[in-house]
Parts: sequence; structure tokens; C-alpha cells
Amino acid sequence: MLRLEDELPVLVDMLRLLQGVGLSIDQSLQVIVAEFGGMLRVLGPELMRANQQFASGRSRDQTLQRIGKLFDSEDLKNLITMLSQVDRFGGAVQEPLRQFGLRLQESRKARMKEQVGKLTVKMTAVMVVTMLPVLLIITAGPGFLGVIRMLAHMSGGSK
Repeated sequence: MLRLEDELPVLVDMLRLLQGVGLSIDQSLQVIVAEFGGMLRVLGPELMRANQQFASGRSRDQTLQRIGKLFDSEDLKNLITMLSQVDRFGGAVQEPLRQFGLRLQESRKARMKEQVGKLTVKMTAVMVVTMLPVLLIITAGPGFLGVIRMLAHMSGGSK
């Protein structure tokens, strides 16, 4: 699931780029599978299967909906809905793909910030466990040694 979320912005950017050079959605998906399928380890094989099903007579909508049902990702389902609508009704898809890509990048940044926040809490605990004893020895060590010497001197001097 996490790999899918990492691959989705790449897929959207590639679709937008290929749409920008004048390819149709079908051509774009075929180029993505043929040229970049290895880069998309989760979505690549599924897009290849969808292209094969489309070539054998199923509708583009059916092939994309199968991918949407396969993965439990709201972003992927939104992308599939957008592509299905463009396939059915036509129209420019480059600007909606750009906005969708920006939204995916923002949600990815938010996830990363959340992970960094969790990691910061974990690192604080590690630092307290490892650094606090050293810090206490360095700062309080000379004081303890002074007190011990003074007590040793007082007990040795009173005899």
C-alpha cells in the first residue's frame, strides 16, 4: 500500500507529460508500461494487464475499475475516475492531472512530516537513555569527586 502511494505521483506526472506531447490516454498508458513499467513495481504489472484486457476487447473503464478494486487507495480511485471520465467524454486532462499531482505531493509531504515527527519522539527517548548518563558524569562528576575527597579528608583528619 505504501509503495502504491509512492508510485502514484510518478504515474500522474508521467501521464501529464505524455498528454502534453499529444498522446492519448491509451497511448500514454502503453508507453508507461513499455518504457517505465520496471520503475512502477506495483502499478506497472497491473497497467500491463489492463492494457492487454483493453486490447482484447474490454472497455478502458472496466480495465481501470479492476485496478481500483484491487487496491484500497482513495487517490488511485480518484485518478481512475478522472481517466474514465476523460475516456468517456473527452476533453483536456493535462490541467486536472497537474492539480491532482500537486495534491498527491502535498499529501505525501504531510505523511513525511508525520513520520519525521514520530521519529523525533523516538530519537528523543534514545538520546535521553544514551546521553543523559554521560552528561551527568561530565557535569556532576567533578562535584561528586570533590564531595568524596572532602568526606575522606574529614574522616581521615578526625582520627
